[in-house]
Amino acid sequence: MNIKATAPINTLLQQISVHIEAKMKQAGLKKKELAKLAGINQNTVTAIMSGGDTKLSTLIRVTRVLGDTEWLLSLLEQPQKSPLERLNKTTASAQVHLDKPLARMMGRRKTES
Repeated sequence: MNIKATAPINTLLQQISVHIEAKMKQAGLKKKELAKLAGINQNTVTAIMSGGDTKLSTLIRVTRVLGDTEWLLSLLEQPQKSPLERLNKTTASAQVHLDKPLARMMGRRKTES
């Protein structure tokens, strides 16, 4: 099934539970074993498996145990700055230089003899 990120939250949670259940079967783990390895309560695993809401930290623990953390990489990337943000930064940098006093002329003045 191809689910869009804009799908209702309940739909997304249900698909996450289906995905985690499939990964558990691949790993040959039972709920109790997954809970122990992830350091969470077995009831929490049951809630995740039924499409219940869960904390992000709990989801990370579970997916680490299952070796399925690729989805985290996109969350860890630095977002690209918009052209407007880059322009504002450049303008602010240029403004700092304009506010500095002009440098004194170097060297000695010629004196009249």
